[in-house]
Amino acid sequence: MIDVAYPYFDTNLSWLSNNYRLLLEANDETVPVRERLRFLGIYAYQTKEFYRVRIPNLLAMGEVSNDIRSKLNIFPESLLEHVYETVENQLREFNDILISGILPTLHEQGVHLYYREAFVPEHAAFVRRFFLDKLFRYLQPVFLDSRRTLKTPAFESKQLYLIVRMQHREDAEEDWYASVNVPTEPYGRFLELPEWEGKRHVAFLEDVIRENLPVLFPGYHILESYALRVERETELTIEDEYPMQVAQRILKQLEKRNFVQPSQYFYESGMPLYVREYLVGKVSIPMNDFHERGDYLFMQDLAKFPVVSRRLDYPYQRPVQNPEFEETKSVFEVIQRADQMLHLPYQSYEPIVRFFNEAAVDPHVREIHVSLYKISPNSFILNSLISASKNGKRVTTYVELNTKLDIQENLQWSKKMRDAGVKILLSVPGLKVHAKMALVKRKVHKGWERYAFLGTGGFYRLTSREIVDHALLTSHRELTNELELLFGYLSTQDEPKKYKYLPFNTLQVTQFNLQKRLLDLMDREIANCNAGLKSFITIKINQLQDHILIDKLYQAGQAGVPVHVIVSESCGLISGLPSISDNIVVSRHVDRYIENTRIFHFGNRGNDEIYVTSCDWTHRNLHRRIDICFPILDETLKNQMRTVLRNYVNDNQKSVRLDLYQNNLRIADDARGKLRAQEANYRLVEKIERNGLSRRSEI
Repeated sequence: MIDVAYPYFDTNLSWLSNNYRLLLEANDETVPVRERLRFLGIYAYQTKEFYRVRIPNLLAMGEVSNDIRSKLNIFPESLLEHVYETVENQLREFNDILISGILPTLHEQGVHLYYREAFVPEHAAFVRRFFLDKLFRYLQPVFLDSRRTLKTPAFESKQLYLIVRMQHREDAEEDWYASVNVPTEPYGRFLELPEWEGKRHVAFLEDVIRENLPVLFPGYHILESYALRVERETELTIEDEYPMQVAQRILKQLEKRNFVQPSQYFYESGMPLYVREYLVGKVSIPMNDFHERGDYLFMQDLAKFPVVSRRLDYPYQRPVQNPEFEETKSVFEVIQRADQMLHLPYQSYEPIVRFFNEAAVDPHVREIHVSLYKISPNSFILNSLISASKNGKRVTTYVELNTKLDIQENLQWSKKMRDAGVKILLSVPGLKVHAKMALVKRKVHKGWERYAFLGTGGFYRLTSREIVDHALLTSHRELTNELELLFGYLSTQDEPKKYKYLPFNTLQVTQFNLQKRLLDLMDREIANCNAGLKSFITIKINQLQDHILIDKLYQAGQAGVPVHVIVSESCGLISGLPSISDNIVVSRHVDRYIENTRIFHFGNRGNDEIYVTSCDWTHRNLHRRIDICFPILDETLKNQMRTVLRNYVNDNQKSVRLDLYQNNLRIADDARGKLRAQEANYRLVEKIERNGLSRRSEI
């Protein structure tokens, strides 16, 4: 039952609801089969992240006092039971989709994935040769029996292992156990095998190792082997999830109780209890830390299934060119003429590359400020920043060294940039710069010119062509002036409360004015509705969890304001609650590309306003990070964004409606015909390209 006195859906269950939406896409027979495998891989990754991020929090909340739990409306024991049951049900459906749906479809289309089956002789010989010539050198077989090891063996986090039970050929009375790593680098998780009987064949790497265990352990008779992986780098996100005073109370209680975040061990289905009991005794793994998974582990690797045939993928979509950038050699001249919006991945990211390359060599450019958020060696921007600094520009970057990425690689790139003279400011706790933004300052005869990049996605993945993002290139005076003010504040690395009254008006900044501005905008829609004037609120967002903003959406819906929320991840707002949210529609959108855009649209008596941001409505984003939200001021670009949002609202192919319990309900086709937002938005940018430089043309 929904507690109407606390009308917020639980974050953990909402996360799992979103995971199930991925399973729906994987089970959709109209989706190309390799894309269905990719959705299974994304589901597996999201489930892994759920155990890494959410489960430690729930276990920790089980250790705090009842008064805190009651205040937060969290009952971890019953919630954990519900969570584990939900995950188990989803995993059963995952396996059924894979085994009964996708594998037969793959086979029909000429591709065979070996799945818990023996290799045919024609492939066994190839597998043996590959094992001996290439894979053998990367293996680390380790006996787990304490008599053969000098110290207790440790399983590395995020590494896949085979636990092997065997007997010595000269002594069949005693079992021996060993672990073998499954090295997914440099060859990947899957091995492509020679064609046979007119089909392409693929094998899991661990099955290649299983086939050759007798070579790895000569003199032993192999009895059985089972996959195991460990997740040690779990996170407590208490401070990111709750207000500071509450978070400090929770952490203090956990410290008093000596709470230790447990490691989590995941094993493939079929591993007998006696094998787990052996690991408990020999490697000191608590039995409660074991979690059963499917026939194979690390199934997130399905997202990287080999490209054995283009017929198994979505048809290629060429990146559309933005025609504004084709007529002139200078990106800055184009931006000076009018604001430019790039709709990624449908349009080419080339103008963004040119923006930074031109800044690096333009003799008039004096300063470049960039929030990188994360460093990636694949990011096109790093070499441009190094070149700019070597060319005498003052370059300042704001970076978060994120543990999910390769820290060693991050440090190497940081050293290269510092050696070139780039100033690097690292994010500090409570002040992580999540905003995707850059500012270029040019000194010309008439004074300073400022050019800005404002986006919804990080530079490190703009080139991936897998994620939907929007990027604004602008020279708008108020926006760029306030952006320079923000970069100046960030260089102090002081807490926002020391600069409480920075004059942000056009630019909305978290921890300064963003939440208040959003509340004011919704209050205005409520007042307009009460006055009989045109009003509506459309929110497209990844995560919606902030109770203050949710309450205001409830208030708007109760006043009669039409409210449509489009989420791509978790949502704490409950739609369809009688007298509370029965005027609010919540939909979830999953399609070919990963949705990452945050767009807010307000009716404003017919003079509508559109805002774009990289900020979700969560406690972490609003109160512990620096994020920005910016208006779309150019009327042509506003028209484009209206169309983009309208396509999401009207999508009846890849959107689902969320009910009271966040069940993902398919939308029945209606008289309007079929509409798929991502396809429609791709056609939109094609139309922009055809219209050429005529910015007056209607979209």
